[in-house]
Amino acid sequence: MVLDTMLILVLALAAHQQAPVTIVQKTSGWCSPAIANVVGNVTVNCIGVDPRALKRLNERLSAMKLDRDKAVQAADEWTSRYKELETQLSQAGDDSALSHQAEEYLHEGELEKAGAILDQILGGEEKQIDRTAANHYNRALVFELQFQPLDALPHLAKAYGYRPEEVKYGLGYSRVLLEQNDFSRAEPVLLATLDRVRTLAKTDPAAYQPDVAATLNNLAVLYGDTQRLKEAEAAYQEALDIGRQLAKDNPAAYRPDVAQTLNNFAILYRQTQRLKEAEAAYQEVLDIYRQLAKDNPAAYQPDVALTLNNFAALYRQTQRLKEAEAAYQEALDIRRQLAKANPAAYQQPDVALTLDNLANLYGATQRMKQAEAAYQEALDIRRQLAKANPAAYQPDVAATLHNLGMNIDPRRHLALA
Repeated sequence: MVLDTMLILVLALAAHQQAPVTIVQKTSGWCSPAIANVVGNVTVNCIGVDPRALKRLNERLSAMKLDRDKAVQAADEWTSRYKELETQLSQAGDDSALSHQAEEYLHEGELEKAGAILDQILGGEEKQIDRTAANHYNRALVFELQFQPLDALPHLAKAYGYRPEEVKYGLGYSRVLLEQNDFSRAEPVLLATLDRVRTLAKTDPAAYQPDVAATLNNLAVLYGDTQRLKEAEAAYQEALDIGRQLAKDNPAAYRPDVAQTLNNFAILYRQTQRLKEAEAAYQEVLDIYRQLAKDNPAAYQPDVALTLNNFAALYRQTQRLKEAEAAYQEALDIRRQLAKANPAAYQQPDVALTLDNLANLYGATQRMKQAEAAYQEALDIRRQLAKANPAAYQPDVAATLHNLGMNIDPRRHLALA
């Protein structure tokens, strides 16, 4: 009875930690974490972003209270859209003066003013479809830079409606729909965009095969979320085959994409109880991230730790407790090292979560002193985090207290039984 209770708890924690199914964002690694003067703040540096706009971005990220990985991911996606909008505005033909004014506001980080300029352009222009579609797309990019995807959606819909054959409109519109779980509207856009990029890839594979793989990945995410698992598997497999081919020619650019698709595959395999296939996929993911981490440890050691944590959950699910313990311990060692070297940028929450998982494992193997020590360390970390951000971390404090009471204090367990 105790083992069953603890197994449920550790699997729940593992599910919380498991890397989410990845919606491809087509980012390029523009940003990296930097240490703020105030311990606990995560700031980012992003290549090619005007310092004035970067300051505004960091202010917004700080207000959102994101952890290190989410902050860097958000900043990277933001920077891709910033650069895309910058290019669009600099190449404007008609209304060039207004477009250049909007570009200057973009550089200053004055996104509301940039948006207002684009609204002015949209309101005054005649129905020249290409220009109108481009300006709606640009307006959507400004809203995305402001982290307002719901406001971006109607403009993406109009850009796509005017020019559905434009690949970037289909990719952007379907991605935001998918992020909002609007599957019924996302699916036809994804299918139409997939047909378009397949056609383009026949004549220019180098330019469009990455878009084919990205669209297939996102379509597979949609199929998985709507329980069409066979279709999801077929789409992931095709995306993976393309990614492997691209990685042969350019491993630095495409091996991370292969790892992401394999991780999505592993999650699908676990959903369908194909645990051997899940293990093989996680092993390849781990091998890729270990290799990438040799050249760029700051970027990829967190991925190594996350994959080890997922591996440990799989081992636990298949009752290989020694292998699970070794994987959790290695993940914990990596996360301690990252947090020690760079406490403002790396996640103490991940250290606490791995400690919680390891404590559950100790409890399952009747090592109660070790379990109690791990729970207590996790609790101390989470209480400290909750002082600065109670809304985000008080639930984690409660979860650790619950696990500690259930698995260490026999009176607590008997009362609940």
